[in-house]
Amino acid sequence: MAKVLYLEASPRGDSSYSSRVAKEFLKAYQAKNPEDEVEVLSLFDADLPTFSAQGANQKMENIINLVSGGKGLEAEGEWAGVIRESDRLKSADKVVLSSPMWNFSIPYRLKHWIDVVTQPGVTFVVDVVDDAPVYTGLVTDKPLQMILASGSPYEMRFPRETDGTKTDFQRAYLEHAFRFMGFSDMRLIKVQPTGIPGPDLEAAVVSSEAHAREAALMF
Repeated sequence: MAKVLYLEASPRGDSSYSSRVAKEFLKAYQAKNPEDEVEVLSLFDADLPTFSAQGANQKMENIINLVSGGKGLEAEGEWAGVIRESDRLKSADKVVLSSPMWNFSIPYRLKHWIDVVTQPGVTFVVDVVDDAPVYTGLVTDKPLQMILASGSPYEMRFPRETDGTKTDFQRAYLEHAFRFMGFSDMRLIKVQPTGIPGPDLEAAVVSSEAHAREAALMF
């Protein structure tokens, strides 16, 4: 039995195109894998850990401890939230992420979650080789299925510089952030364009739903 962590990064519920396609993906996945557990983390509803001055200072203390050969920081104060969320991520066998594009990038709650879990000694380590830092991700051997929606169409590359308005930091940032933590098997379903209501929009969403159902069988 495998555990799937589903990160939902839209606050729009059933009106969200990324969430709508993700639900089709998970529905098909669970039909094929009925014994697997799916944990849903709706980032706009979740009580994400605070990471203020205390957390930032604890992060630096943790780095100093690790560099000096000591142990990682105890799970106290705001650092306890870091450990809780990173353990949630690391305990999953598979990860599904759905997100809209906001201002060419990602919603702030998803960025909040990434900032919480991306921590030295927790989801990555740093070694010094020839006086240069070498980063190694610790969250490995987990496939990541991303389901990303955008109001305008974007090519599957970064960046797209045609008219100065279609620079896609969404996919590029997420791939970089998860790769930094150790993910190597990253898969993508794009739901686009979603900005103009009408038959073309519905056709795009239906096509993405069909793609999601097929992808779920291979996840």
